[in-house]
Amino acid sequence: MSIPGGRRVIWTDVAPRDGLQSWPGGPVPTGVKVRLIEGLLAAGAPRVEAVAMVSPRAVPLMADAPLVLEALGPGPLPRLRALIPNPRGLERALERGITEVLVTVGATDAFNRRNVNRDVERSLAELGGIVTGAHAAGCRVDVALSVVFGCPYEGRVDPGRVAALCARIAEMGADEVGVADTIGVATPAQVRDLLARVMAVVPADRLSCHFHDTRGLGVANVLTAFHAGVGRFDGSAGGIGGCPFAPRSTGNVCSEDSLLALAAEGAEVGVDLAAYCEVSRRLAADLGVDALPGRLHRAGIWDPAQP
Repeated sequence: MSIPGGRRVIWTDVAPRDGLQSWPGGPVPTGVKVRLIEGLLAAGAPRVEAVAMVSPRAVPLMADAPLVLEALGPGPLPRLRALIPNPRGLERALERGITEVLVTVGATDAFNRRNVNRDVERSLAELGGIVTGAHAAGCRVDVALSVVFGCPYEGRVDPGRVAALCARIAEMGADEVGVADTIGVATPAQVRDLLARVMAVVPADRLSCHFHDTRGLGVANVLTAFHAGVGRFDGSAGGIGGCPFAPRSTGNVCSEDSLLALAAEGAEVGVDLAAYCEVSRRLAADLGVDALPGRLHRAGIWDPAQP
C-alpha cells in the first residue's frame, strides 16, 4: 500500500512494549508477545519496540523481556528496539544482543520524577554516559522527550523549553530525537509550531514523533508532522497502549490507520497493510477482546472495485 517515488517513512511499532505495558487485563502471555512481534516484522514494520529492560517491580507486565528475546532468537535483533531506563538497563540490553535502545526523558521535572524517580537534569547527566557506552558497543540510542505538549502534573509545556531540551539531546549524540505527545493533547496547529522550533535545532532525519490518539487527533497530527518534514514515527498496532505514569493517556496512535493515511499522502510506507490488519485482529483475539481501538483492522481495506 505504498506509493513508488514517495518520501520514505520509518515506522516503529511500539505495541509489544508501550502497547502492552499497561494492559488492563493484566500480564500478557509471553507467547502472545512473541506472535505479535513476529507478525509485525512479517507485515513489514521497519522497527518494532519489542521489550523494556526495566525492573519487574516498576513495570510488572514487562518482566518477561528475556523470555521474549530468547523465543525470538537472534534473527530479528537488527529490527528490534528495547526501552531502557538507566545504565543498568543498557547493560541488560547489550547482554541480549540488542542493537537499538530507547531512553525516555520527561519535558517536566514532575513527570520525569514519576517515570524514573529523578529530575530532568539528572536524567540528562546520565544520558551522556549511556550514549557513549552504547555507541562503543555498536548500539544506537534513540531518546524520546515525553509530555512535550502537555504534562498531567504541570499543565502546558513551554515550546521553547522543549526545543532547548531537544537541542541538548541532539548535541549529546542521540541517533534519534523524538517528541512525544504522551497524554494526547496536541492539535495540528501546535504540532506545526513545535516542529518548526525543534527542526531549527535538530536535523529532520534525526527527528521522530510519537503521538497518542487520546482525543481523536492522532492521525491528523501524524499527517501534519509528515508534511512538516518528519519521516520517523511511532505507533501501535490496533491503537493499544498508554503510559502507566500518565493518567488518562489512553491510546497510542494506531499504526495501520496512520500508515494508510500516510500512503494516501504519497509516503513510501513499505508495509503490507492487509497483513498488518490481520496482526491487529489476531492480537484482539489473543487479548480476549472483540476489537482494539484502531479502525482499519475492523473496517478492512476498501476496494472500490468491490464496494
